[in-house]
Amino acid sequence: MTSEITFTKGHGTENDFVLVADADGAWNPAADVVAWLCDRRAGLGADGLVRAVRTAAEPAAAQWAGEAEWFMDYRNADGSVAEMCGNGVRVFAEFLLQQGLLPEAAAAGEWFPVATRAGVKRLRREGEGAWTADMGTWRMTGGQRALAAGSDALVHVEGLDGVARPALSFDLGNPHTVVALPDRTELAAADLTRAPRVEPVPPQGTNVELVVPVDTIDLDGDGDADMGDVSMRVHERGSGETRSCGTGACAAALATRAWAGEGAPAVWRVRVPGGRLVVTVGAGSTLTEGTVWLSGPARLVATGTVSLPG
Repeated sequence: MTSEITFTKGHGTENDFVLVADADGAWNPAADVVAWLCDRRAGLGADGLVRAVRTAAEPAAAQWAGEAEWFMDYRNADGSVAEMCGNGVRVFAEFLLQQGLLPEAAAAGEWFPVATRAGVKRLRREGEGAWTADMGTWRMTGGQRALAAGSDALVHVEGLDGVARPALSFDLGNPHTVVALPDRTELAAADLTRAPRVEPVPPQGTNVELVVPVDTIDLDGDGDADMGDVSMRVHERGSGETRSCGTGACAAALATRAWAGEGAPAVWRVRVPGGRLVVTVGAGSTLTEGTVWLSGPARLVATGTVSLPG
């Protein structure tokens, strides 16, 4: 068993991660080891663990070995395996760059592929510490029926007067349930120290986003809204409340766009406690399915070694 590992600590809008380079797939940590590393008192502290392993060396990524060199193995803070993390994949790209593991063209700003459990995602460097991730396809879980009703789930959130709130569900490679709140007072009052209760109960669990529309922005002065603006808090499956969630920001923008209806902006600024993200809905997308991009910062803040328990 590996008794000591070298790690890097990084974050994307304060959604933070422990990152480990394991090119040959020699280290496959047990759930309790991941949970210890992510513990904010006993370990290093993080919302999740990201392991960088070559697809050819990782059985879970073997199907993408001819398409992407690197696999982002993402684990939640409780040690459970997750499909994808939108902030994590940008920090993963910055980590590969720091480690000298990116091709020269990718370091210079060309798109490059990363394998995840939710499929292959493409990333592009936008400048120092800034990345755009092509998040691929998404869909409203309930389809046209949910769109017509405006919701397909009920969510009970502690601190919000005990009344279940209607919500929309989305699949971005991982599951999301988005609740619209009327104002920032309710957004601040929500108690996310406990997981919201979702009905019907999602079979694989879900991330829950609370969102408040802030404004629309006319960037070119033609009288039309070019950008939407929303505030969001999130309770992540397996991690609890986090300062940000990349796929959650996409889900929040997509839900608000669906509630706004045809003619809603394709670009959204999402305000999270840890900063700002920009979500861009792909051309040709409908209100129930399509493609989406996520842009935002990625910061690496520390490196070191840690002795593992046991």
